[in-house]
Amino acid sequence: MIARERQSRILSALEGAGSVSVTRLAEELKVTDETIRRDLTKLADEGLLVRTHGGAMRPDPDGRDAPFATRRSMNVESKRAIAREALRLIEPGDVIGIDASTTGFELARQLPLRNEGAPITVVSNGLDVIKVLAGRDGISAYSTGGILDEEGTSFLGPIAESTFRQFALKRAFLSCKAFDTERGPSEASPDHAAVKRAMLNAAEESVLLADSTKYGERANFFVASPDSFSTLITDLDKQEGQDAFTGAGVIVVNTSNGE
Repeated sequence: MIARERQSRILSALEGAGSVSVTRLAEELKVTDETIRRDLTKLADEGLLVRTHGGAMRPDPDGRDAPFATRRSMNVESKRAIAREALRLIEPGDVIGIDASTTGFELARQLPLRNEGAPITVVSNGLDVIKVLAGRDGISAYSTGGILDEEGTSFLGPIAESTFRQFALKRAFLSCKAFDTERGPSEASPDHAAVKRAMLNAAEESVLLADSTKYGERANFFVASPDSFSTLITDLDKQEGQDAFTGAGVIVVNTSNGE
């Protein structure tokens, strides 16, 4: 089977199911996983699909991000590993910002149910982040409020942005839709990008949480340059994907090799 025929079959499968996995496609088309990965990369470059960890999904025709519930089920183990590393940076008494990303949600989930030290204050524009923190002893959770993005379960707009400016955050923890290795993270909408910038500007230090599926991609709206961050936590094992950050003095923590 020639490459274009194989890629046509992949697109047909994607149209019917909404998402596909490398392993299943390799079995059905009787080729190696690496061949399928090359096909998916080519189709992604043509804008015909969006790469995910272990497969691909249909692109949103409006360029918007996938619904939060869909993203929560994607690349879960990598996000949890990244969240565990981020948790090491949080100390009793800290005031922190957590964005409305699914990796931010995993970080919120891992915060202690009972915090025995000084209270931790969490400010978030993520509805699911606030829900998961509700009622935890020793954690004060503040929602930004704002315009509700129902699919993203996040608050956006001037109210959300101004709320972050009212706090002196020790650290901001945020993820992104994509991160370009030269220009930094980007988002699917200007509203999401603006809220993340407001959180960054309110923080002494900022931590980018980016799993490998975001690597080398560009969404429509850039958030900030690599040197805006103090730390990058990622499972990306490609050195060239980290060079712009290390060159800007950013500490890179790689969960794929324990560094």
